[in-house]
Amino acid sequence: MRGDAYYAAVLPELVRCALTLGDPALGARLIVGVEPHTPLQQHALATCRAALSEAAGDHAAAATAYGDAAARWREFGDVPELAFALLGQGRCLAALGAVGADGPLREARGLFTTMGYAPSVGETDALLRRSTARTE
Repeated sequence: MRGDAYYAAVLPELVRCALTLGDPALGARLIVGVEPHTPLQQHALATCRAALSEAAGDHAAAATAYGDAAARWREFGDVPELAFALLGQGRCLAALGAVGADGPLREARGLFTTMGYAPSVGETDALLRRSTARTE
């Protein structure tokens, strides 16, 4: 099952769900045994590792990893995963108080809006408001 391309296609969403449920151990278990043989598997693992780093509180490593994942998804052409990677990158940069968090957040917001992902637009808007308030 873990070698199946369909598993890799849903793996980032599965890990996001595990983390939303507050179970990073489950998120980590979901990636065990997934080998990076195909670009899809490689990109999915990059995204999952970024999310797990963020969940562990390592925002600096997660911001870098999400940036890598975003570049991978952009080249691969997966717009939803690109948007989620940009959101993660912006969220981690904002958590660090880093200048430039609004760039990936604005791009993510545009993508989520285009796709009609209203809850993700709302999350991004809240982060943008906090990021803007810090710089004023």
